[in-house]
Formats: sequence, C-alpha cells, structure tokens
Amino acid sequence: MARLLIFILIIFSIKVSFAVNIELNPIVLYQGEMTRNSYLGLIENGIGRFERVTEIPIERVYLNERNYKNYTEELRKAALAGYNPIIVSDSNSLKGFSSIAEDFPATKFISLDTSYPIPNVLGLTFNHTEGSYVIGFISGLATMTNQVGFIGGLEIPIIKDFQCGYEFGVRKSNPSATVQVDYINNGIFSWDDLIAAKRLAEKQYSSGVDIIFPASGNASLAVLDEAKSRGLKAFGVDSDLSSIYPRTVLASMEKKVDVAVFAALMQIKNGIWNNNKKHFGIKQGVINIPLNPDAQGLSSDDVQLINELMLDLKGSNNPISHEISLQCEK
Repeated sequence: MARLLIFILIIFSIKVSFAVNIELNPIVLYQGEMTRNSYLGLIENGIGRFERVTEIPIERVYLNERNYKNYTEELRKAALAGYNPIIVSDSNSLKGFSSIAEDFPATKFISLDTSYPIPNVLGLTFNHTEGSYVIGFISGLATMTNQVGFIGGLEIPIIKDFQCGYEFGVRKSNPSATVQVDYINNGIFSWDDLIAAKRLAEKQYSSGVDIIFPASGNASLAVLDEAKSRGLKAFGVDSDLSSIYPRTVLASMEKKVDVAVFAALMQIKNGIWNNNKKHFGIKQGVINIPLNPDAQGLSSDDVQLINELMLDLKGSNNPISHEISLQCEK
C-alpha cells in the first residue's frame, strides 16, 4: 500500500500548472447508505487517513436518502460557507454541479468518477472497462452452464462501461457463453434497492445463470446474498468481499477510491494543482482483481491465465488494453 501511494503521489505531482498554498477547510457530502466495504465506505477510509496524517479535520454532511436536489443545495451551502476543497461523492448523475463549480471559481472541488472541463474541479476517474474485462474473463472460465449475468444499478455511461468490459471479457475466454443483462433502473434509489437487486438475481439464477457480476452499489450485496443461498457464484465490487462471502465470491473488482481521495487531498494540501483529471486503472494499482483463494470453480490453469492477463494489463502499450478501448470507449 505504501508503494502504491508513493506512485499515485508522483502521478499527481507531474506537470504542475500552478502551486499555491491554500488554507484547507475540507468537507465531504455523502448521499445514500454507507457500509464498511462500500464505495462510500472507501471514500470515508481515505478521508479518515488524511485526518490522521495531517490532523486537519474534515466536515461531513450525510444525506441518508438520495435526493439530488437536496444534494445540490448542500453543495452550494458548503461553497458559500467557505469550505475548500469540497469532495463530491455523487457527481456522475448530478445536474447543476457544473454551474455551482463555475459560480465559485476560488473553491476547489474533487469529483469522484466524473471529470469536468472546469479549472477548479479535479475529476478522479477509474478504468472500469479493464477491471470488468478481467471479471468477465474469469466468468467465462468458471461458468458450468455457459450462462453468466450482469446486474447494473442505473443505466448510465459509467455502468455501461462495466457492462461492456464484462461482456468483452466473457467473449474472450469463452465464446460459447451468453451474458444476461439487467438493470435496476430505479432512478437515484437504484444503488440502495436491495429488493430489486434480489429479484433480478433470482430471475437470472433461475434461468440457468451460475455466475453474476453486480455493479449496483450497495444493492450488489443482495445479489451476493442470493448467490450464497443457492450455492452459486458472484463477484465482489469496490472492495474484496471474499472474507465475507468465502464460498460465493470468485474474485472482486477492487476500486481503491480511498487511495485516490487521500492522494488528491495531500496534493491540494501541498499546494499542487495540475491538470484537472486523474485516471486510474490496473496499471496504477488502483483497480485490482484479487482472487478468492477459497473459492471453488477455478483450476490451476485458469488461475495462471488470469495472473498472466493481469501482468499484461499492467504493462505499457499492451494490445489487450488497446482492444478494450476500441471495444468500449466509443
């Protein structure tokens, strides 16, 4: 973890366009349910680490119910109150965020998962297609029925990236396999809609699917619970969930948002503000695919193929990354 952080800090430090010491008064705005291993939980881990290292407190605003109007209002209140930087945990579907950022050019915003062509907004984005490709590759190797599934939260570009990478990976390792795709699509409540996620998982497993990749936020846990109850397989997302679902999770797509958030805050603290987008993937160690050592369903040959794939994706100018980009980043 220490080496990874040093590497990320170097990435943030190159090509500095201006460096100005600012007095930090940070705030983070959360929306939705937070659990220890969730996306929001990872953001909190990065923030907590920054507080411990720097002894700079970070204000927190919790909106337990997802409501983009309320979230936007809280963002504007935070900017008016002089908080700086403002960490926006839920900007990818947030209407009105751009206008708020433009209204407060002296305030720095850290936007998770989405970048904006606005000088005072630092977008931290992640290569979901590559990580999902590896998950799909594993699914194609492990399926016994040649039927695998994908359950997305909301049909938006970021989750479509997950879907595209996953489908491409399945086709690469097992051209005979089919992918059943469903979305919760319950608006802003999709990410916490455990009932809908369970219903879709029941439908897919009952139709012959034996492995599901959920990209549904907190609702993904309902898919894992359904897989566990049936003795079938699924994948963890955001965090490594193999210790919680030891007989269910084949692998997890880790998205180390905590590392990215911590590094961004440290760079702002040090007065560094370079280009306003940072993109992280397998090559940077922020996207990682840990296999569950206890999960059945993968042979030693399968594991070797997966390890070789991960090594390839960590290399420079590798053809697989190029293929994935051509397939999914249209």
